[in-house]
Amino acid sequence: MSIDDKSRYAAAAFVVLLLLSIVWPAPVVSINRLWLHEPIPIDELSFLGRESPSWDVVFWFIAGLFAIAVVQSGEPAGEISVWRRRLRRRWQVELPRGFMIALAGAAAIVAFTWLLADSAIVAVAERVSSEAIEDTIRYANRLGGGMNPPMIIAFFLIAGVVYRRRRWTEYGIAMALAAITAGIFAQIVKFAVARTRPELWLGPFHYARTTANSFPSGHTVAAFALGGVLLFASRNVPLRVMAMLLAIFVAVARVLAFRHWPSDVVASALISLLAAWIATSALLRVDVGEVHADEP
Repeated sequence: MSIDDKSRYAAAAFVVLLLLSIVWPAPVVSINRLWLHEPIPIDELSFLGRESPSWDVVFWFIAGLFAIAVVQSGEPAGEISVWRRRLRRRWQVELPRGFMIALAGAAAIVAFTWLLADSAIVAVAERVSSEAIEDTIRYANRLGGGMNPPMIIAFFLIAGVVYRRRRWTEYGIAMALAAITAGIFAQIVKFAVARTRPELWLGPFHYARTTANSFPSGHTVAAFALGGVLLFASRNVPLRVMAMLLAIFVAVARVLAFRHWPSDVVASALISLLAAWIATSALLRVDVGEVHADEP
């Protein structure tokens, strides 16, 4: 089997692993309900890394087996040193051309949404709320939060080295840089603005931690930081479209869950896209006419 075939199979297996992380621990709950009938402290509302970390051990065992299989199936010899030389040759941190114009435009979009659309859109979200939407929201929240963004970054880093796909490795590093940069900035803004979440605005029948601030959205920051790197750097159009659709899915879910105002997720998306633009401009410069055989 060629190294390209191995990388494709590994990518497909990782998608399955990612889906498992989103629904975890539903398989354990279902098996117990069907055959064992034992009292366990988890249910369908539990999710990876939160309520019962001891039950997550099974998932991380599966993830560890997957990582071992990827490492064993690849040919990483010499790839790290090659990538390091390439990084030193290309690394140059500078703001992309037109960045200040994009920043001003982003601020205007957030202000417009904040002033004119927030209350109206949240009111619509309250009217369309249903049990089916709540179930969908739950999975979207898991996709954009918890350990899923780090898992995606780790896959690109490890698989890129193991399967000698330098572009994947660069995606992983650009994703990490964009997520860290946007995340730090978002946390600073969150504590500075201290905006009330819409679930508190709607009334006491919605549960919320009163210390949690709304602006901006951490889940949306992570989703658009990772998706933004693929949007700006990948030449695979279906991959770019899928990355953006998933990021938008996470952002919309945060509004439908009444955890964030529309302007929160718009600001988060724009912050992360700007961070991803800078990261890809610094790390993924491509000379005219250069061909990447390892482009996904």
